[in-house]
Amino acid sequence: MGETKQLSLTLLLSLAFSLTTCGHVGRRLTSSAYGYPGVNATFDYAELPLTDVVVGGGTAGLAIASRLAETASVAVVEAGGFYDQDNSNLSVVPFYALTMPHIAPTPDYPRQPLFDWDLLSVPQTAAAGRTIHYAQAKTLGGCSAHNTLLYLRATRGAHKRWAEIAGDDTYKWDNSLPYFKRSCTLTPPNWEKRDTPNATFKYDPSAFSRGRGGPIQVSWSNWVDPSATWLAEALQSVGLRLSNIGFSSGILSGFSAWTPITVSPRYAERSASTAYLDEAIEDTDIMVYHHTQALKINFDASKKATSVLVSTQGAATEGLEYTLHATKEIILSAGVFHSPQLLMVSGVGPKTTLAHHKIPLVAHLPGVGANLHDPLLFPVSSALTPALPSAIGLVFSPDPAVQTSILHDYLADQAGPPTSPSKNCPPHLRTHLSPRTQNLLNTLPTDWPDVEYIAGAGPGAAAATGGGDGGTTTSSSSNVQTITAVVLNPFSRGTVSLASARMADPPVIDMAWLTDPADGEVAVAALRRAREVWNASVLADVKVGGGEIAPGEGVQSDAEVLGYIKKACVQIWHASSTVFGIRGLRVVDLSVLPFSPPTHPQGTVYALAEKIAEDIVRGR
Repeated sequence: MGETKQLSLTLLLSLAFSLTTCGHVGRRLTSSAYGYPGVNATFDYAELPLTDVVVGGGTAGLAIASRLAETASVAVVEAGGFYDQDNSNLSVVPFYALTMPHIAPTPDYPRQPLFDWDLLSVPQTAAAGRTIHYAQAKTLGGCSAHNTLLYLRATRGAHKRWAEIAGDDTYKWDNSLPYFKRSCTLTPPNWEKRDTPNATFKYDPSAFSRGRGGPIQVSWSNWVDPSATWLAEALQSVGLRLSNIGFSSGILSGFSAWTPITVSPRYAERSASTAYLDEAIEDTDIMVYHHTQALKINFDASKKATSVLVSTQGAATEGLEYTLHATKEIILSAGVFHSPQLLMVSGVGPKTTLAHHKIPLVAHLPGVGANLHDPLLFPVSSALTPALPSAIGLVFSPDPAVQTSILHDYLADQAGPPTSPSKNCPPHLRTHLSPRTQNLLNTLPTDWPDVEYIAGAGPGAAAATGGGDGGTTTSSSSNVQTITAVVLNPFSRGTVSLASARMADPPVIDMAWLTDPADGEVAVAALRRAREVWNASVLADVKVGGGEIAPGEGVQSDAEVLGYIKKACVQIWHASSTVFGIRGLRVVDLSVLPFSPPTHPQGTVYALAEKIAEDIVRGR
């Protein structure tokens, strides 16, 4: 018996050794994909032609790192951890994207230090002097772990302008489409589970790969908010045409009812950029340094980026510092606020800013931290009859039996409200604007929408109850619904600057909302159009009391409407364009887009990462 036990133990030890040393025998052990803190490392394996360090394991970072890892030794540096551990179901169940407490834009937001960067803006002087909490996910997956999952693409005109500015025809629509297709896999809607005859729609399957595409799963929710179907009817009744192809084919004309979302159809769970990482861990030698913040990019005498000073955080330490070297290049994917911050801390940026903080100058690039585009939104809310239960009302019902029933449906059959973020997107609006504003809008490509409308229940709707000036008050049982207007193309320009020479101190963020009067004019016009939808005759029999909750019937003149917008507007978390003029150091995230694309940008970010990864592999 003793000999048998010894033999078994020897076999087990041999098997364990072979699994950790003999390449990819079966599936790679997940534990072997994470770097050892405190040990300087150079990513330079003789059998692999490329060697890179990617700073930021977010939406773009994991996508590009995973593609490069197919032919290179790649390290990913990420300040956060795993969202399913640190943020639990809030980042797993799709509907909770609308309900995460920490995304609240007010300075007294509930903190979530394991998952959020705790960024606060400077007072917005043209938006009622408010200080805004700008939630940014500190986690593997980045903002794809807390966004509202909508999957849309920009217009052909936007891609043409992007190509012209970048001097790269690959950004034109027809040339970009293969990268969009490469990043995701589309699953058609499950009409049986949706079970709502008046919530059908059309889409263009040719805009996606046939069969299996990339790791990001794109599909439709298995539940439809009944109230949203009425709002869709109202939109059509005021002349907004239902799109026959959806919003993934380079055309954003009309409105798309029930836009696809990044959700896994099998389990109805969020599909984030960690899907790239899951595949890379199994198939490549990617190395991840989580809970590790980049402190500084180091340059050699020729001003080539060669390594990154990082710090791994621990519960009982202020951080263990060490250096990761890249023999090929450093790729910066730290996001719209932290990418320019890290560049400036490392000596790349406006020389006056760097001199003020006594940072040695590596390259004077005044575009770093400038040109911040930040689309903003504001709600117009009313109440519909309680006979049409809203998603918010169901998910946050005080009745434990209702909550239990909803979660049971979700877990057992991937059905019910938690699978739907309830969004609809009608088209642009240009009415009653000054000549200057008209001229500014006319500088944009003709196929860009000026305003996006998002119709349906949401926490913003619930918060708006009784929140307007002179608005109708409703009982807690009322079904508050909102048509949210989004100013897609702001002409106001914000900045990202430094509070100190240390990455440990948050950057100084000024979105500069509404500082260009053209944005205010467009916002006022957008609100008036939303009111026209609410006043559509098709809603007459289902509205409660017929009154407006927010901004309220007492808000009528342009000045009153703009005053409400200044107090009510918040971000849609699509800030972009804060890094311009970088050469020799690869930056891959929303900060390098030359403008805010007229869409929800996650699909564009994935395609960008796919394109840049291909450029690097091909030596471009």
